[in-house]
Amino acid sequence: MRRVNRRRLLRWVIPIGGGLASAILIVIATPHVVWYLRAGLALIAFLYIAGQSAAYLWSSSDQGS
Repeated sequence: MRRVNRRRLLRWVIPIGGGLASAILIVIATPHVVWYLRAGLALIAFLYIAGQSAAYLWSSSDQGS
């Protein structure tokens, strides 16, 4: 039972990590943009990329295991 819970928890590291990486890259790559626009773009990127990955994982969670 513990192994299944740990596996499910580790499964969400990829969406969160990918969203966070995209947000960080946006902030680093746009030093010439005002901070609040960068923060908004980073938030949108995080939500979009993490959401897409999470939706894919959620829809495929009942397959294969």
